[in-house]
This record gives sequence, structure tokens and C-alpha cells, in this order.
Amino acid sequence: MDYTEISNSIRMMIKAQGVDDKYIDKEETLYYDESGNIKHLIVKEGKLNADSDTVFVLGGVQADDTISLEELKTALGKSLEKEMKSTKDLKGSFIEILRKDNFRKILQLIQDKGWHIHFCIVQVLYYGFVDIVDSINGLGFAPLEFKAELYKVLKKNPNVTVSIFKKYKYPNVATKDIKNFLSEIITLIESVITEDAKRFIINPFLLVLKSCIENSKEQKELTFIQEETAHEWVGEFEQFYKQQILNFSKKNLVFDEEKQVMNQIAGEDIIIDGKTLNNYSFKESGSDAMIQVCDYVVSILRKYIIFLDRLESEVDADIQNFDENQMNNYKLLNRILAASLDYNPLFVHFVASQHTVAKYHMYIKKYGKIE
Repeated sequence: MDYTEISNSIRMMIKAQGVDDKYIDKEETLYYDESGNIKHLIVKEGKLNADSDTVFVLGGVQADDTISLEELKTALGKSLEKEMKSTKDLKGSFIEILRKDNFRKILQLIQDKGWHIHFCIVQVLYYGFVDIVDSINGLGFAPLEFKAELYKVLKKNPNVTVSIFKKYKYPNVATKDIKNFLSEIITLIESVITEDAKRFIINPFLLVLKSCIENSKEQKELTFIQEETAHEWVGEFEQFYKQQILNFSKKNLVFDEEKQVMNQIAGEDIIIDGKTLNNYSFKESGSDAMIQVCDYVVSILRKYIIFLDRLESEVDADIQNFDENQMNNYKLLNRILAASLDYNPLFVHFVASQHTVAKYHMYIKKYGKIE
């Protein structure tokens, strides 16, 4: 398939954000693994097939050099016979893994080698809701703000949300059901507005969101949430691999072997300006130390974003309760993330609530300074 027009559009959007061409065109190697790939987000037997805070991460490290498996095991203090997997070494929540030696050791290795972390992070439930805002008239002047507010409302009680969306076969809402579907969303918004009022809080974005959804009951269609696959909120994640290939067409991308993704991408040629892209390859993680480094990186990032996807006051309280070891490791993580962002702003890509993204950048500034 010819992706020239899409590739040109991506480049224009990136440049419109003030990002220099050098960040797009620099020739270098990016290594990847993934974490949290649930294949798709669907309602099955009345339940979501994943937790409401599920996060998908595709990312890893940019490196000018490589290390062997023996060197990686030595860096992590492991015997050469032992298998290395983040699922074994980094069990538990983000707060828990901050105490683990392998958290510090893998990040220390990245810092010492001068590598940089890159990622695409997707809050899966958020991604499943964004088409609602895009289908409502009048919200185009601040779409990210409204998507973040709607996500907060619909995530508040996932069981109620699933029940409503299942009733209307979201994202395949019938035209005859538009008014009733939107009315039920408005009811959920009103409950949050009422709770806020009890704490003397007024959220203007929620008020505008409610008003625009009320007016949209008269729309003849909800463009992006009709005539789609019923009960499938998010489709296959292969699209995020393809996005990386298109974003970094001048770079060498090395992915962990994922059979489903490999088959899907191999099924078509990705053509830009008449040339078939061959800037990507897949490697088996068991024999590649760089992919194994990425396994640890994406596991840390996934748990970190879940940690951030809460009220700022709750996150701050937990950070203030970190012991010395946790705080040192947290600062190390933020220093590396800050250096990576400075090295290439395109290494940070979110499909996530603006509230979560804002906290990510806020804590980099606060805890990512070199002391």
C-alpha cells in the first residue's frame, strides 16, 4: 500500500509542533518490546477482556552499540544459566518494583551506556472512548481536554460504563439509539458534577461537555461510533507498530518477534515515494540482549503510567512516602526520561489522558534534574 500521503501528513504535523526535521531523519537504531498487548479491547459475556487501567507500551531503547547476553546478565548480577524476564524480576506494582535491585541495575546500565528510552504508550480504555468526543459537535476547540474529562467520568465506575455501552452495542450505536445512549452518558457526567459541587469545585470542561452532548442528541449520526464492530472498543494493536515504522522511516527499527504482528505487517508492502520500506526487522528475544533490555523498560513504563493514572494528590502522597531507596530509583528513572526527551522529543508518544501526560512531564521536571 502506498503510504506517501500519510507519511507526508505525519511529517507536517510533527513540524507544526515545532519539532525539527533532524529528529525525524537522524539515522540510528531503535530496539523494541511490548507490554500489555491484550490483542483488542472487547466486551465478552458482559465484561471487558482486560482491566480498566490496562496500558499498552511499545518501546525500548535507542542505542549506538549493543551488548551480549553475558554482559547483560553480569550487569544484572545474574548467573549465566538463569533466564532474564521482567515478569520474574519486576513483579508487583510500581511502588513495589522501585525497591528492587534489578530496577536500579537496568536503568543504571541504560544511563552508563548513554542509551535513550523511547515509547508509544496507550491507555487502552481512553483510546476506546476518544471517538465519542470526535463524534460530538462543538468540542473541536479543545478535544484533548474533553477526552480527558470523559475518560475520567467513564472510568469512575467501569462496570456501569460496560453495562451502558453493551446495551447500545458500542461502537456500533444504532441511529435510533443516539438520544438514549447520549442521555445515559450525560447522567454519568451529572453525577460527577454533583460530587464536585459538594466539594465546591466547578469544572468548566465538564459543563461544556455535558452541554455539547445534550445538543448532539439532535445529530443525525455519530460519525465514529456507528457502523463499527459491535462490542469491540479497540481493534488490533498492529497499527502502533506501523505508526512507528512510518514515523521513523529513516531509522533502523528492531522489534521483538510477535507472530501476529509479523504476519499482519508482512501481508502488505509499506511504500513511500515509490520505495518499499525495509527499515524494520524482528528478532527472537531469547537470543538478543537488546530486546531483553527493552522487556524491562516497557514493563517499568507500563506500571509507571498505571501509577500516574490517579488523582494528583494520591500520586503525590505516595511519592512523599517513598523510602530513600525508592526515591533514588525514582529520580534515576526521571533523569533518564528527561535526557531521552531532550535527545529526541519524538521518543515520547502518548495516546492517553491529558491529565496523565501532564503528571508525567511535571514529575520529570521535579525529579529528573541532575543533582
